[in-house]
Amino acid sequence: MGRLELPARSARVATEMSVWRRFPGHGFPSLITSNIADRRPIFRSSPAARLMSQMLHDAAADESIDLIAWVIMPDHFHAIVAVPPPRSLARFVQLVRGGFAREYNLATASQGSVWQGRYHERALRSDRELNAAIEYVHSNPVTAGIVASEAAYEWSSASEMLFAPHRPSCQAEA
Repeated sequence: MGRLELPARSARVATEMSVWRRFPGHGFPSLITSNIADRRPIFRSSPAARLMSQMLHDAAADESIDLIAWVIMPDHFHAIVAVPPPRSLARFVQLVRGGFAREYNLATASQGSVWQGRYHERALRSDRELNAAIEYVHSNPVTAGIVASEAAYEWSSASEMLFAPHRPSCQAEA
């Protein structure tokens, strides 16, 4: 993927702020990835992973966001969410990351940044993309050699989805 080219008149702006923009309200589920600063494996600690899981679920409930799939890896997390209008993906991520950082720093008597500066988001525009993203999220612990099967990993929605009554879809329900 090439670098975003900006017109000459925008060169000053490009040096002062990020050229990566988010497009809120696109109406598709999103795959979110966020890394721990310096890729420290703080989620190897069960209390930290449990806190992160709680933050994901609490923020989704508080913001009426559908948490479709998630996994907490040693140094990052992935979540697939569907954000209904007028809710904001940025607000959801702020609640998750900010809430986790505050509680984690209190619990560990730490201070400072827990997360890398930005999170990554990708809109999932078809059922094929959504299902591939769910598979990617759930297979992360297996690919990393942490467990032998997706359902065996405690910090993931994989085992929950085995018993789900239906598969998520990009199509709006009638």
